[in-house]
Amino acid sequence: MVFAHQGPTNTTMDDVARASGLGRRTIYTYFKTREDLYHEVIRNEVELILKELSRVANMKISPEKKIARFMGTHMKAIENLIRKDRLLRMEFLNRSEKIEHFRKVIDSHEIKCLASIFEEGTQSGVFMVVDYYNTAALALTTLKGLETQFILDNFGKPCRTTLELWQKILFCGIKASV
Repeated sequence: MVFAHQGPTNTTMDDVARASGLGRRTIYTYFKTREDLYHEVIRNEVELILKELSRVANMKISPEKKIARFMGTHMKAIENLIRKDRLLRMEFLNRSEKIEHFRKVIDSHEIKCLASIFEEGTQSGVFMVVDYYNTAALALTTLKGLETQFILDNFGKPCRTTLELWQKILFCGIKASV
């Protein structure tokens, strides 16, 4: 919480010690630097996101609902992170190196989850996907492309409408039926 309010560069180990009720020496026993501690905080947030995305990917619902829920969960995770830590908002908007390492971990996990949903949907006859991995990577790239506008729009109603449109295009395409 201290990092969220003051930012990683303005937070001292004394601030962390006061907030945690631990001594500064105790904190230094586990973390050599403030940056190490901050990375651990972010790593824990990433773990929570990965668990939630895995939970959605393993739900016993239709593949279409699973994809829709997965996309919503992705955006909700970004929204929650940014609402917790206003400085992370700038990190996301600027595609900061500080955050890109963690983004790559999440991206890799999301691609695997999406690929498994596309495979499940194809095997059950709901989807017609030939290359699960590349389709998942393309879907994720498109979703990530929406993040900046969603952040700038403060994740309001237009964002939900845009996400629903994107899902419709994913499922139905844009070509008219003959």
